[in-house]
Amino acid sequence: MPLRIAVTAEPIPSHLSALDYVVGPARDQGHRVTLHAPPMFRAEARRRGIAHRPTGTDWTCAPGVQETASEIWRRHGNGPFNRHVFGRLWPDHAEAKTRALLTAWRRDRPDLVIAECSDPGAHLAARILRLPLLAADNGLGPLLQELWDTDIAPALNPLHKQYGQATPTLPPMLTPAPVRWFHPTPPPAARPVRRTVAAHRTVLPARLDRAPTGRPLVYASLGTLTTAMPGLRTTVEALYREIIAALTTVDCDAIVSAGALAGDLTADDPRITVVPHVPQPALLHRADLFVTHGGRASLLDAVQGGAPVLGLGILADQPANTAAFARLGLGRSLPPTAARTEIADAVTALLGDLGHLRAMAAARTELAALPPLDLTDLPDPG
Repeated sequence: MPLRIAVTAEPIPSHLSALDYVVGPARDQGHRVTLHAPPMFRAEARRRGIAHRPTGTDWTCAPGVQETASEIWRRHGNGPFNRHVFGRLWPDHAEAKTRALLTAWRRDRPDLVIAECSDPGAHLAARILRLPLLAADNGLGPLLQELWDTDIAPALNPLHKQYGQATPTLPPMLTPAPVRWFHPTPPPAARPVRRTVAAHRTVLPARLDRAPTGRPLVYASLGTLTTAMPGLRTTVEALYREIIAALTTVDCDAIVSAGALAGDLTADDPRITVVPHVPQPALLHRADLFVTHGGRASLLDAVQGGAPVLGLGILADQPANTAAFARLGLGRSLPPTAARTEIADAVTALLGDLGHLRAMAAARTELAALPPLDLTDLPDPG
């Protein structure tokens, strides 16, 4: 019997794509899927053929929020940045999300809630209404688990008490990858499921669908979040320039996807193309190497495309993700302060290394073998 499934997302540009592994199967299995998320996702919901109900605000886009978070990252590093964002900002906005979802779900009660693992307002609303709840790991699962007892749960506890709820805990989690890849300590009730991507991201546009030149193709992208944060613009632009300079010294073709920074970046070398955006999963099936910031979805795109990675983790979960992929033999990891010579040396070494290709092929097989998402096995609401 078709279910009424409520999916929630928080206002980070790439986060709906990170949830495609639950949205797509739920829709394709005939369930009625409604995305309860900020206005920024309206068009993305339409592209995926699901309903959208505006819930919450695009608060992460506020200049003051972005500038403060960026300044913490620049002055104090990634650890304090993570504690500020996930131990303060997310809990601060959970109350408004809780109220909005309680209103929506009392009016149209869903059979199942699939909420981003980093959406504490949705977790609380589902518990108040005793709705079956699954957390969809958007890549932040390991980071939330690390900070839960020290920063996140204490910040959420007053809100839970306000609604008569017990101490906050992470709900059972879905993850689109083998748990051991990213979780040093497996979270309770983690369930790995097969990963899918939206259909519109699997087609390469004609302007990028070129005949092979005989040279390897390198694709570089530092993601949507870093380029969308004005306070990080200088740092990220400088890193893009180092990457482009490095690629000019390597015998390769390259496509650099730089979002809002694309107009400010130039490559005199005709082998290098700078664009704002590409359908990343499609391009990674053509690429021989992926130079990436190391977001979870990007790394899994690389595995499905069979492209080894050079990770330059910048913030949040990215440094740990790229280090994990290096340990798995799926590429190399460098700090975001790496100079062009270091980047060029790493690119050259990776393009000539069959060991990383074999490791990536094995990882691709392991990822494809995960079971499909079964939405009929509902969790106990507790």
